[in-house]
Amino acid sequence: MGEATHHPGDPLAGAGALWKALRALLPDTKEELKLDLSEKVEMSVVTLLQQATELFYEGSRDECLQTSEAILDYSWEKLNTGPWQDVDKDWRRVYAFGCLLKALCLCQVPGDAATVAAALRVCDMGLLMGAAILGDILLKVAAILQTHRSGKRPAHSSTQEQPSTKVDVENPDIEKFPKFTEAPFQSCVLSPGEILFIPVKYWHYVRALDLSFSVSFWWS
Repeated sequence: MGEATHHPGDPLAGAGALWKALRALLPDTKEELKLDLSEKVEMSVVTLLQQATELFYEGSRDECLQTSEAILDYSWEKLNTGPWQDVDKDWRRVYAFGCLLKALCLCQVPGDAATVAAALRVCDMGLLMGAAILGDILLKVAAILQTHRSGKRPAHSSTQEQPSTKVDVENPDIEKFPKFTEAPFQSCVLSPGEILFIPVKYWHYVRALDLSFSVSFWWS
């Protein structure tokens, strides 16, 4: 996406370097900010996505924030019903889109460091549980938020570290990722009451064998 052109009276116009940087990532019109989804996503959800986008471009921040929360709640249920490998990618894209709108709405008005941190957490969830949308826009939003968080500036890098792998571990595309077959790994099956410690920055993949509940915690 190219840099957006701003016009007088633009409902998305706002003050502050953070919002200007985020706004530059977005297209000028709501018609350009959309997802092409399969019929597996209910029409009611597609309509909700359209409504949220319209509210955002109208500058109706609170209503857009509320609608994006509804999108996230519904798509979250879809992401956590059955094995992860059976989750349709379009539902992950819907979740990522909801995270995008929520993060943008949080930053649309000037806020403190806590607001920026909250928006960054939303982006992190979208990157972890969602799928790439709109030219990896969530990754770009997260990079901008990280830059403005508490006035800190990350070390310059031409690429940002991906929080999740693009390889389907159980059905890898060997042509696209030929070295995946050479990656060393260890596997185990956890029984009730057992716990597995995974060192920082170790890639890992988990599949539930029956009904389960999982919690992740990122140490600072």
